[in-house]
Amino acid sequence: MQGDNDSSVIARLFVDTSLKAQQALKASSSQAHYLRHVLRAQTGSLVAVFNGMDGEWLARVNLRHRSNCSFMVEQQRRPQAEEHGPWLLFAPVKQLRLDYLIQKSVELGVELIQPVRTRRTVVRKINPDRLHANAIEAAEQCGRLTVPKTCNYADISDVVEGWPVNRMLFWGDETGQGTPALPAFREGGRDAAFLIGPEGGFENSERTFLREQHFTRAIDLGSRVLRSDTAAIAALALWQGALNDIAVA
Repeated sequence: MQGDNDSSVIARLFVDTSLKAQQALKASSSQAHYLRHVLRAQTGSLVAVFNGMDGEWLARVNLRHRSNCSFMVEQQRRPQAEEHGPWLLFAPVKQLRLDYLIQKSVELGVELIQPVRTRRTVVRKINPDRLHANAIEAAEQCGRLTVPKTCNYADISDVVEGWPVNRMLFWGDETGQGTPALPAFREGGRDAAFLIGPEGGFENSERTFLREQHFTRAIDLGSRVLRSDTAAIAALALWQGALNDIAVA
């Protein structure tokens, strides 16, 4: 049996149940496959489990039964911490780039992920289960204690009309008429959200609609033409830098 130091933990796994010492948990089919066939785990292997509410716990793997895999929770590794972050609204892009966008935005600390439909959005349908699964996988990999909320695909007008007025919504204005991003982020505070438009940009009527809202601010991400997924990641990284959420040597 392996020791309890950090180097012996072979994986972090999200579980959708409460956590406490000496609790037995059944692994999902995908977790069982991952442990058996990818990691080649053995009975007694140590994993870290978290649920977004009870912190992170150490647990032992039990593979004695061919038909299932289970864990025995042992002790808390980290207490639960609040992980407030920005919200990300985006017009969906093609699937592989969408997967990448979700993974990187989770790593950069987003609290909520909202796909929005605009007039020029090419992708008309997305798989919400895949969206959520990607968010979970990214949270497992990057060490977060929470998984961002993933929202259903919705029209941009519906999302904006129900907006909480105390959260600034920064949107990328590809016409170059927005405020440079860094000074805008420094003034905007921590309760922020970012709206990244479709590949072809917002239509004039959409830009007008956004400018009319008192909680929105147009931003300029620079002179280069960025793909939608690149723009989203750039905005999140700039915002963290502006608020000193990224360590700078």
